[in-house]
Amino acid sequence: MIRTLSLLLLLSLASCTNPLELGERRYREGDRVAALEIWRSVDGESLYYRGVQQRIQEVENESARLVAQFKKRGSYYEGKGRLAESVLNYRLALQLRPNDRATLDHVQILVRSLAARIDEVRSAYAEAYEAGDLIAARSHLAALRTLDPFDPRLASDERRLDETLQRRVEPLLARGRRAFSSGDYRSAERAFDQVLELDPENETARGNLSFIAQIREVEKAAAGTGSQDVDPPQIHATEQEIQAEGLFQNALRAERDGDLFKAIEFDTRALEADPSHPVARAHLSELRSKLPSAEDLIRKGRDSFQKEDLEAALEQWRNALLIDPGNAQALEYVTRAESLLANLERLRAGPDVELERE
Repeated sequence: MIRTLSLLLLLSLASCTNPLELGERRYREGDRVAALEIWRSVDGESLYYRGVQQRIQEVENESARLVAQFKKRGSYYEGKGRLAESVLNYRLALQLRPNDRATLDHVQILVRSLAARIDEVRSAYAEAYEAGDLIAARSHLAALRTLDPFDPRLASDERRLDETLQRRVEPLLARGRRAFSSGDYRSAERAFDQVLELDPENETARGNLSFIAQIREVEKAAAGTGSQDVDPPQIHATEQEIQAEGLFQNALRAERDGDLFKAIEFDTRALEADPSHPVARAHLSELRSKLPSAEDLIRKGRDSFQKEDLEAALEQWRNALLIDPGNAQALEYVTRAESLLANLERLRAGPDVELERE
């Protein structure tokens, strides 16, 4: 009897739910399309007609804004070659505009292109790995991660490649350190050069090679004096000093390649490893003087943000922090942009997740 009464009460409450509330329920569940369908079915003579018309307009405006945002992000990722992320954003736009035939056709083209590129690059990766060409294998894996960072195979592939790389690098580093300590600089150079062939940004190898180059300069200067009483030069550097010097050398390399922002990152890391590094701080200041001001980068970021190109805006604001790490405005913009991106990532993971409202 109690169960029957409870059922009747639930049915009674359900029957009392008006179309405005029912649509709101669907909206809160993340199904905007269903909410709009419910509200549009309300007759013009209904007591709820004016209320649902207002909500229809609000949700349609919101949907239009989201569709534009998803398409903008889809286009941005497509331009970067990040095809899986592009497809996801276009599909989110299609959830809100299912009848957008042009977008649907474009998504189908992207999906086919993505599948073909993944097959091509994955085959190249497998061939390079089996041949022992770890540099090429790593390049192919980076390309695969760009194409589809959600591919579950990537984590195991990267772990296997890293383990193989470390098995080759560690003995070479050990050999180089032993040769360096014993004064056999020629053998040390060979070992560290081999490390860099496998791992071009290895700061330990670069740091040791830099110190060996300094020793060579001292030897050359001593030979120029013709003195026979000059002891062979010795350098006793701590591991932190070697790491810092290697990072600084990476900064110089990035600068030569034209990537000044990456060079700034390396200089910053060098100073974190060794705040007393003799030239990293001056080099960092020099790099910053060559780049646009933080205010210019912040303004460019705002321009991108107004065009709903969130990724480009975030890149500009992060670069502004590289120029001026204490810039409160850039920090605030980066924090807000990262929060928006996190919301979009959650929305991507499940269509029932809402964006935070400002």
